[in-house]
Amino acid sequence: MAIGLGIVVLLGIFVLISVVSKKQVKTNEDYWLMGRKAKWWMFAGTLSASYVSLATFIGGVGASWAWGPMPYLLFFTSSMTFGWIIAVVLIGLRMRKMGSESISDFYRQRFGDKSASLLTGISVTLAAIIFFYLLVQLQGGGIVISEIFGTPLYVGIAIMVAILAVTLASSGMYSVVLTDTFSMFLFIVVGALLIPGTIIAVGSLDIGIGAVSANGGWSATGSSGLDMPYFIGYALAWLSIIGGSPHLINRSLIVDTPKSVVKGSFVAYIITMSVTLCVFLASSMLTAAIEPGSMSPDAISAFASANVWPKMIGVLLIGGAMAAAFTTANTQTITVAQGFVDVFRFSLKPNMGEKQLRKLTMIVSVLVLVLVGAFAAQQVWLIVIASSLAGVIASLGFFPTLILALYWKRLTVKAVKIMLWASIPIGIFMIATNTLWGWFAPFPTVYSYPIGFGGLVLISLLTKQTEAEKQGYLFMREKGFTKKPQKVEKSDYVTIIAGLSFMAILFFVLNNMLGTL
Repeated sequence: MAIGLGIVVLLGIFVLISVVSKKQVKTNEDYWLMGRKAKWWMFAGTLSASYVSLATFIGGVGASWAWGPMPYLLFFTSSMTFGWIIAVVLIGLRMRKMGSESISDFYRQRFGDKSASLLTGISVTLAAIIFFYLLVQLQGGGIVISEIFGTPLYVGIAIMVAILAVTLASSGMYSVVLTDTFSMFLFIVVGALLIPGTIIAVGSLDIGIGAVSANGGWSATGSSGLDMPYFIGYALAWLSIIGGSPHLINRSLIVDTPKSVVKGSFVAYIITMSVTLCVFLASSMLTAAIEPGSMSPDAISAFASANVWPKMIGVLLIGGAMAAAFTTANTQTITVAQGFVDVFRFSLKPNMGEKQLRKLTMIVSVLVLVLVGAFAAQQVWLIVIASSLAGVIASLGFFPTLILALYWKRLTVKAVKIMLWASIPIGIFMIATNTLWGWFAPFPTVYSYPIGFGGLVLISLLTKQTEAEKQGYLFMREKGFTKKPQKVEKSDYVTIIAGLSFMAILFFVLNNMLGTL
């Protein structure tokens, strides 16, 4: 009952924040980019909330219980670390300096091309990548609601869709950023209390660590039974998802100054790494209370919250899971919607008024939520499969085009269009044949990376670069790579020293606890 009440209160807070912040939305820039007014701490909030998804609180908890903590700590966390740097610093920061309003706008500026074929290709690819990841968020949130309240899965998903639609229609990016920042504080509380709560639940620290050891959880691949090449390929898939993550890149465009991107991302990284470390270690100790293999890993969070962890911990963790599903889903939905709206405002109907564009964004957002929700209600998708497909599609087209667009002068827009449009059918083929017959072993991303980058290079060398493309590259280098002196303030030093000190303390505490120091 307490967990159910906690979920109701949490969702009510999200709706209240969104409705109250509606008065701040006066222009399209406010709706899409929060008017570029986000301070570094707001950026830290939305970035960490976008990073901590159900892959952490549902998938990560279940996988750590089933396999031990090391697979997720080594591969999931490391791939996200490098992906984070690529998405926020190498890509997002450049776009912010260029004044880009969206990812489609960046491509338009970079190649001097606003054709429907390019913009639609970007939009469809973004939708394909985010579709499977958004599917997980809606279904995961629906599973939590159905488990806690005893409703059918489709009812839980419908509740998620309805509340997301209301919040996005109310205030767009203001809703996203403010609810994300609220969720960040919830994640911090969960991370701080989860290990002590788990120790209390299983009886003692020695019992918890002993259970992990008995389950073979301390090796690099844990008790998964999967070999190292699989996990390397899985890490590459997540590197593509995060490194070219549209909703993370878009976060870099909302800040007031480029400096806020760097400062906010540093703080967000400290928060998310601390939270995920604590979640994965605590979850692996649950084998002392829940027999390994006794249930589906996806059900562990809800079951442990209701039956194992102290009630307050259970309420906070399920609340964190719901917040993670909600905040990741809202960023992904508005990113997809904006991509399709860009086709209209840049190519098909460039004379559309601000109100029309905003209304179109709201309509597309609702349609995206309803469509994905309908798919999510049909069957349970494994998180690993859904995210893997998104990663393969991203590594075939979207991720390589972003990297080469920034760092290779010779890239042509024809190559970009071909690889973007081809990435979806090729990605589906690779994942389907890998799942059914074991093709592209050990993992499809081992092949999709060279195909994606190689295809772009080969096609670019075989096609002629236009004058608009050359000018677009020069514009990008001039604006996106400019180095303006940034005033370093006392608070900046305090933030850096405090963050590094906290991570050092956490490192020594956890290693001491595990007996490795």
